[in-house]
Amino acid sequence: MAATTSPSVRPGASSTVGQVNRPVQRLIIIALAVLLVVPLGVMGLGQLRGPSSEQQTVESGQDPQNPENRPTADPAAQPPRPELPRPAEPAGLTEQSSEGAQATLTYLLESYDYMMSSGDVSVWENSIDPNCQVCVSFLSNAETLDAQGGYLVDGAFTVHSTAFEGTGEPPATGTVVADFTQEESILVDDPTLQANQLAEVTGQLIATIAWDGERWRITDMSIAPPADQAGAPSDSGGPEG
Repeated sequence: MAATTSPSVRPGASSTVGQVNRPVQRLIIIALAVLLVVPLGVMGLGQLRGPSSEQQTVESGQDPQNPENRPTADPAAQPPRPELPRPAEPAGLTEQSSEGAQATLTYLLESYDYMMSSGDVSVWENSIDPNCQVCVSFLSNAETLDAQGGYLVDGAFTVHSTAFEGTGEPPATGTVVADFTQEESILVDDPTLQANQLAEVTGQLIATIAWDGERWRITDMSIAPPADQAGAPSDSGGPEG
């Protein structure tokens, strides 16, 4: 297993994505490190959303437009949308090597805050496989967030190290593991409601990756469980693969 310096995560995690749940589409989960905690295939996206807004209204009397009953906010008082430069793609994304595979995952992580603050999903599109459900869900969330006037403030990733284990010579498929820290952030998902404060996250990301003939593409992503849970049995099983 070759190692290089960049983002992070631990083996044995699961992937999951929160999507939309109300007319002004509500993003229930958006931080990358949170999105990847439950295996796709074990829980469908619908289950991850929780009760529908109609169910919430009937069962708890909540306003379907504001299911969390968050305080309202003046959009002008929200933290301003960041104006981040578009990250340049490193040359390694088109190199069929261990270094190229690791550079691909590093680039995805390090361009995450730009994508979520700008709504520009093109920084991820060429580096993900169209069949990667969790990857496509990130793009959908970024586009939905932008369409409803929302954005992420801060939340940049620092990739501390990466490692790659591949098959073939040169490698055609493999797994990249990245140790990362994502700084605390503010999610303005609805400018008329109080913003969400998201804490700093440190962990390990595991991504399967494949060479498509021209560049590396991520085929799945998951977050490793905490070290004290890595060996614990799970009622839900592992991620499909």
